[in-house]
Amino acid sequence: MTQSANNVKQALAEHLVRLRASLQNVSGDSNGPEEGSDAWLLLDALVGNDEDENATLTSRIEQSGRWLAEQGGKVDARLNDLQHYVDTLASELKKIFITQPELLAEAILRLYRFHSICVLGLTRGYQEVTDQFMAERLHATGQLEQRLVALQRINGVSNSTMDLDQTLEVTAQVVAEELQVDLCSIFFYDELQRMLTLRATSGPRPLGGMHFTLRLGEGYSGWVADRGRPLLVHDAMADINFAGEAQAYNTEYHGLMVLPIIFFGNDERLIGVISVQSSEVRDFSRDEIGFVEVVAGIVAISIENGHLYEQTDEQLRRKVHELATLHRVSWIIASTLNLDEVLQMITTQAVHLSGAERSCIFELDPDLRRLHVLAHYGLDNDLVNRIQLGVGQCCAGRCVQTGRPSMKVDCFHTDEYCFIHNDPFISAEIHSVLCVPLQVKQKVLGCICIYSNHRHLLSPEQMQLVVTFANEAAIAIDNARLYEETRRGLELKSVLLRELHHRVKNNLATVAGILSLQRRRTRSSEVRNILAESVNRVQGLAATHDLLAHEDVSEARIDDIARKIVGVANANLSSPDKHITIVVEPSPVIIPSRAVTILALAMNEMISNAFKHGMVGQSEGTVIVRGREENGSVIVQVIDTGRGPIAEVSAEESGEGTNFEGLGLSLIKHLIGDLGGTFSLRRETAAQAEGELVKENLAGSDYTVAEVRFPLVRRSHP
Repeated sequence: MTQSANNVKQALAEHLVRLRASLQNVSGDSNGPEEGSDAWLLLDALVGNDEDENATLTSRIEQSGRWLAEQGGKVDARLNDLQHYVDTLASELKKIFITQPELLAEAILRLYRFHSICVLGLTRGYQEVTDQFMAERLHATGQLEQRLVALQRINGVSNSTMDLDQTLEVTAQVVAEELQVDLCSIFFYDELQRMLTLRATSGPRPLGGMHFTLRLGEGYSGWVADRGRPLLVHDAMADINFAGEAQAYNTEYHGLMVLPIIFFGNDERLIGVISVQSSEVRDFSRDEIGFVEVVAGIVAISIENGHLYEQTDEQLRRKVHELATLHRVSWIIASTLNLDEVLQMITTQAVHLSGAERSCIFELDPDLRRLHVLAHYGLDNDLVNRIQLGVGQCCAGRCVQTGRPSMKVDCFHTDEYCFIHNDPFISAEIHSVLCVPLQVKQKVLGCICIYSNHRHLLSPEQMQLVVTFANEAAIAIDNARLYEETRRGLELKSVLLRELHHRVKNNLATVAGILSLQRRRTRSSEVRNILAESVNRVQGLAATHDLLAHEDVSEARIDDIARKIVGVANANLSSPDKHITIVVEPSPVIIPSRAVTILALAMNEMISNAFKHGMVGQSEGTVIVRGREENGSVIVQVIDTGRGPIAEVSAEESGEGTNFEGLGLSLIKHLIGDLGGTFSLRRETAAQAEGELVKENLAGSDYTVAEVRFPLVRRSHP
């Protein structure tokens, strides 16, 4: 060191108080520059006696820069403050060495050299920490990206079509790879048995393999499951409380982290535990703990979603089954009036779908105010036959009395009116009952009761299902009653109508007898012919009423009508010297009773016309009566092989205002007109004949066709 430098240091030491005071004014520190501050380091280096001044200042100022970066300070502000300190000291040095220019130059040079060292050291220390922070941040970012990729893999397999065991195996493997541990294990908790069972592992299996189980509180996994909070152990083998589970593996594992797998929904539920272990002693970081916590959350959600899917799938299947059952019951009610069959099915299905064991349908006798059993399931017949319940007695009687559903548990022991009360075998098995009234239009017909062996009330869904069955049963009972009343009314009306037809037939027979007697007494041939036609018409009507008196009073077949009319006509109009063959073609067409009488009269006139006019001058011939249905109309034809009509009548000409020759044709026209039909009379050749029966009986002859057509109105059946 030069002599001038020593002189400067001595002079500065003498003015140390003055220099410190000037720095104090600049820094605003009342106690002077704080030791270790930039002002203090600069002043200490300027007046110091350290042989290696540069190295000492560089080391100390670099440390100050590192502290500044670690505390998140601004290096620009520190450099500005340092410049103020230098400017202040330079001003004081000029005052101190005002008469000594050489020493002043040396002092200023020394000050600026230390200023440069401080600037470089402060910047270098600050940059060193900043670079380190950047490297750590880049490392953390890369690690975070890697963790996100691992979580995406775990989440992907959790949402895939893999089965649960495969999903857990992949999850354990990914966790072990990501944390660089030797073992990751996942246990599931059985709430009923209070046991943990190993479900997946990334490494060697413990003694017992995948059937390895732990009681709640046993080992470190049981400890975490019991307390529901994480466990971090620096060396599990050294902890006597956890060494038992750790020693279940052939490999010694020291570092340990165990977390509970908990589903946080409406209520917290323990799913299991997840543990990671390393063969070396290890402390796990907060980031590693957070990663495993996220994995545990994914596993919990995946397991819960699986449970929800199974429950939803089961509920869907149950709903489909319930709807199918309701549809089947509704279909049976709509398709049959067999009340016993319908009610038996309702009692059976109500038991199966509600999860109960027995059921019973009671019907109310409104006159006696008593209940009797219509159908039952799961109850003994002897017990059912002994049931005597009044309105207001037992759950069933009270349900009928109030008209509201009710559910009870263990009410059989205290209710003396209950039919189960005195039967110890049944009352020991049955514990709950649901009774629902059977109502139609605010009228209570009875009730349905569901009996269960469980001591719990049915859910709202199950109760609604039973209510639906009760409504179906009520409709079935009401329909059966209405049908029975209607059937009895129809039977009574049918008997009365048959009697009426029988009496009308007798009266017409009497009239025909009187006319026949009058015909035999008259001497006029013209009168006898007229009376003969009248007798034939009256007997035809009598034959028709006789048919309705013995068959269905509301309808008759066309061929049956034809046979009756043909029998009467053949008896009254056939002559001994003529051989006339009458054929009635089978015709299953059925017409209502109103049309039966009209058609019988019209058919009688057409057959009579064939006998009287068609067969005149012929010793033999054929008359065919046929009927059919065509496009919603009834067509009845009387075909004869006679010589044919004097004039043909078409269907278009048979309307109002048409002049008919003879009373017979006029009757046909008016009668068929009442049915909204038409009449035609025409001559056809053998080539036009239709039907095998017609062709066979006509034997190639030309023929006459008398035809009526009218709309077919079918009777609606109840």
